[in-house]
Amino acid sequence: MPSERKNKHNYNNTITNEMEKSRIRTMTQYYRESKILENENRDLRKEINDIKESYIRQRAEMENYLKAKERELNYAIKSSNRDMIKNLLPFIDSLDSASLSPEQKAFLSPLIDQIRKILSSYGLNAIEAKGQKFDPYLHEALAVTDKGENGIVYEEIQKGYKLNEEVLRTSKVIVGKR
Repeated sequence: MPSERKNKHNYNNTITNEMEKSRIRTMTQYYRESKILENENRDLRKEINDIKESYIRQRAEMENYLKAKERELNYAIKSSNRDMIKNLLPFIDSLDSASLSPEQKAFLSPLIDQIRKILSSYGLNAIEAKGQKFDPYLHEALAVTDKGENGIVYEEIQKGYKLNEEVLRTSKVIVGKR
């Protein structure tokens, strides 16, 4: 009987050992599969993040492109009449010169005012020069005089104009200097 017990016990140990080995193999297989899945998961998350970053960059580039195109369009709309208005400036200068005589002033003043009002609705504004501090971006000094204050525009020879806050033509001026 002891031998039968021994065999039975041995048999149980063998089964237990085999079950343990099988459990270890299964766990090892699960562990390997989980590592593979973790690696795949990490790779997929990295790929998703790369795609997301690429999408964000491309969207920002598209928004910047659209803003730039909108600025260009707004500038084109504001400046669409630039050449025509620039070509009208000699005509306005002629009217200004003609209105210097007292007999023509009464006749031409309403006409000049009307033309200026129409052109100002398109963004044209005269540059104030006489009595202002000389600004090389707005004024072109044709001469210097010892009359008046130092650095102040003494006299305006030809009016300057801005179109939508951009200088279309500088004022031709005489500047006081001491």
